[in-house]
Amino acid sequence: MNHKNISIFEGAMCCDTGVCGTEPDITLIEFASTLRKLKQEYPELEILRANMTTGLNIFRKNMDVMMLVKIKGVSILPLVLIDGKVFSEKNYPQYEELKKALES
Repeated sequence: MNHKNISIFEGAMCCDTGVCGTEPDITLIEFASTLRKLKQEYPELEILRANMTTGLNIFRKNMDVMMLVKIKGVSILPLVLIDGKVFSEKNYPQYEELKKALES
């Protein structure tokens, strides 16, 4: 594995698990499962998740992300970076997509 960092920047939400609130968010539940599976397969993988509600300071520390949000708006979120480079915008990548990117 050449890559060691995945950073996920998400819009405002109360939690990143998808099970808070009255309606579970299946997309978030599946993505949380994907991240757990990747972490099990690649123990050295560092994963950072920040949402605009609880992790705004993390957004502010990443000038590239702040610039993208300023230019494209919050509709760009979720924004997924691998080793600091944009991997996907506006959606949560599937397990196979992330695994392939980590192994390339």
